[in-house]
Amino acid sequence: MASLAIGIVHCLEPTPEDALQLVQSLGIPTVQIYYPSAQDTPSGRARIQAARSKSGIEITSIITAGDFVHPQGRAERIAEVDRASDFAGSLNVGRLQTHIGFVPEDQSDPSYPDIVDAMRSVCDIVAQRDQVFALETGQETAAGLRRFIDAVDRPNLRVNFDPANMVLYGKDNPIDSLDALIPFIDGVHCKDGCWPTQEGKLGIEMPLGQGEVDFDRWLVKLIGLGYRGPLTIEREIGGPQQQADILMARDLIESVKTRLGV
Repeated sequence: MASLAIGIVHCLEPTPEDALQLVQSLGIPTVQIYYPSAQDTPSGRARIQAARSKSGIEITSIITAGDFVHPQGRAERIAEVDRASDFAGSLNVGRLQTHIGFVPEDQSDPSYPDIVDAMRSVCDIVAQRDQVFALETGQETAAGLRRFIDAVDRPNLRVNFDPANMVLYGKDNPIDSLDALIPFIDGVHCKDGCWPTQEGKLGIEMPLGQGEVDFDRWLVKLIGLGYRGPLTIEREIGGPQQQADILMARDLIESVKTRLGV
C-alpha cells in the first residue's frame, strides 16, 4: 500500500464484485469493509478474494461487532470478533476495528475492570492471527481513551482516529487530541461534522471541509506527526450525494498532500 493511500468505508453489497468495482470507479485504491457475515463461507471468501484481485482494491481493515461496554451479549460479540478475525486472516488483512461503546472516563467506575478484561480478550483473539484491533474515537475524550489503552496493556491495541466523531459526540478537540493518541493511530476516518447544539444529541455530519473539525489543519498536523497510513473517507449518507461528497473529499485530501509534498 502506498503511503497515505486514500480509501473509503464500504460494504460488500449487493455483491463483492459490484462493491469493489464502484470503489475502483471512484479512483480510490483502498477500502475498510464491514464484516460480511452472510458471505463468510468458503465460496463467499473465494468470491471476495477474486473480486479483490480483479479490482486491485486493497482491504485495509475489517469493521466488526461493537459494544463491549454492556455485559449483555458481550460474549456473543467477542465470538463474532473471532469469526471476523478468521475471515480477515483468510484475506491476509491484519486489522480489525469497531466502536466499543462509551468507556467510562472514571477508572473507578464498577464496570471498568470488566470492559478492560473484555478488550484484553478481543486483543488476545486477534493476536493469535498476528492482527491488531483498533478502537474508533469519539465516544471518550482523548485522555480517557489513552487511560483505557494503558489499562488494557496489549501491544496490538490501536486507534482508528475519527476527528468528526469527537466533534459530533461533543467529546474533545480533534486537533489537540492527536498529541495523546498518535503513538497508537494506525488508521483514520476523514470525516467532518458540527458540534452538538442540544444536550444529549449528536452534532450533524457534514461534507469534508465544511464542518467544524478544521480538517485541513487536522490533516496537516496528523501528517506532520509522522502518520503514513491510509486516509479513509467516511460519509454516512447514501445515494448519489454520497459519491459526490466522496469525490470532493478525495480531491481535498489530494490537494493537502500535494501542498505538503507527500
